[in-house]
Amino acid sequence: MACQVRQVNKSSGIEYVYESVSYWDKEKQQSRNKRICIGKIDSDGEFVPSKRLTPKQASIKDLTITASASIVGPLFILDNITTQLGLDKLLKSCFPNDYQQIQMMAYYLVAHGGPLSHCEVWCKSHAPHLTESLASQRISEILCSITIDEKQTFCTKWMDQILEDDYLCYDITSVSSYSELNEYIKYGHNRDKEKLPQLNLAMLFGQKGRLPVYFHQLPGNITDVTTLSNLLKTFKFMVARPIIMLWIRGSIARKT
Repeated sequence: MACQVRQVNKSSGIEYVYESVSYWDKEKQQSRNKRICIGKIDSDGEFVPSKRLTPKQASIKDLTITASASIVGPLFILDNITTQLGLDKLLKSCFPNDYQQIQMMAYYLVAHGGPLSHCEVWCKSHAPHLTESLASQRISEILCSITIDEKQTFCTKWMDQILEDDYLCYDITSVSSYSELNEYIKYGHNRDKEKLPQLNLAMLFGQKGRLPVYFHQLPGNITDVTTLSNLLKTFKFMVARPIIMLWIRGSIARKT
């Protein structure tokens, strides 16, 4: 799939136009892009084709006569859901610089799935205006820049919003892994009876709406009782309302 991308040279201030072609690298098993400079934008905003192009090629590459098409179905549905839930305003208030990119990454995972490194290719046909800011390296930068405080702030505001008309249920699941690089991967009680170290994931979700509210990664060797004790300490900072715990075998529901 080919598309045209504009990029400003920071040294000269000239805006160049590239033709970006996506292809699948069989050796590296990942999506790759190949860019070729086809011209620039002059001071009047007009496209000036590169001298390396023939007159016929230049007329084809001319931005003034280039048509494009985008897939709008998934974005139309997800935008509507996001607006109804108030997630768009919440993301913008918590992540003012990167909220559009974070939202589009979530859209990609919901509508398509797969590694986030493929998000850029997906966006070329769904949200081309964000394609340049969702390259694999840029995605890594955005995810690494999200601090614990920003995550907690978002979850606190989202929790308050959900609690206006719902109860919260709490559960823990474990994810087995062969990874030797994640410090949370430890041997513990494996619910799937797999002889592997694991990571525990604590999750809060709405009882009626089934919406995820809060999550927390935990070392695989921490017991559920210790996890619950630490979670209650976290709630004291996140929620100003009184907490009522309803215990059910194998799970915990929370009421305020």
